[in-house]
Amino acid sequence: MNDLEKLQSILAASPKPACAALLPFSIIDASAEHGFVKVEFAPQPAFGNMFGNVQGGFAVAMLDLPISLAGFLKLQQWLPTIEVKTSFLAPLKLGTCIGEATIIRAGKSIAFAEARLLGPDGQLAVHATATLAVKH
Repeated sequence: MNDLEKLQSILAASPKPACAALLPFSIIDASAEHGFVKVEFAPQPAFGNMFGNVQGGFAVAMLDLPISLAGFLKLQQWLPTIEVKTSFLAPLKLGTCIGEATIIRAGKSIAFAEARLLGPDGQLAVHATATLAVKH
């Protein structure tokens, strides 16, 4: 079983938090060795702001998901996000979006991640870095 199948199996067997219903996604790539996860989102029309783009708070929530999955895959534990720095580089249009995250460094007490959110046009719209707490 490869890393993608393992992660899909773990998620399928785990209880789903209520917020999961708001962010429907599918995992399309995963690597434990690289602490990498790539997911596909189909944003809901309710994510739209007055300009017809995804509202920024939803974009951050979308990025937190692959960040969390990448942390789990790399360190085999769920890591709470303790900080996220987000840069909005372009409007994120409603539609199918791709989120990807990589754990760039993991220590004894914290891990660092980098994440990207690509819009339906394939262009980078949102970039984030995050700090995660590692349990002892």
